[in-house]
Amino acid sequence: MFKKYFTIEEANCHIPFVKEEMSELQNLQESFTESVKHYELVKHSPIPDTGEKLFYLECMVDFVEIQANLHIERLERNGILVKSIDHGLVDFPAKVEGEPVLLCWRQGESQVKYYHGLFEGFTGRKKISRTDDEI
Repeated sequence: MFKKYFTIEEANCHIPFVKEEMSELQNLQESFTESVKHYELVKHSPIPDTGEKLFYLECMVDFVEIQANLHIERLERNGILVKSIDHGLVDFPAKVEGEPVLLCWRQGESQVKYYHGLFEGFTGRKKISRTDDEI
């Protein structure tokens, strides 16, 4: 199902990289939101001849989106699934007793401590216990 499955140790080794990428994504998301707001203000401005400014702002929005997509692709190339930029939430595919699960990490957590089923999502998180040693 997934190309790569992580152990807890492997997932935790990726946390510094994930933190850096997520921080960049959150900054880019903020820039994107501000650029879109600015674009909309100029677009609906009563001031004539805003064509060049609109073109510039469109390019800025596109550029920020391209940058964000590159950061997401970097994470995905490493097998990491981005679930929420706002919440800094990522999943690492893993297996428990031969069944696929997702190790779940949220920004602010020091390491991966939870997992959930493929269709449970964040609200279905379970604390990893010592008996889950297959992960």
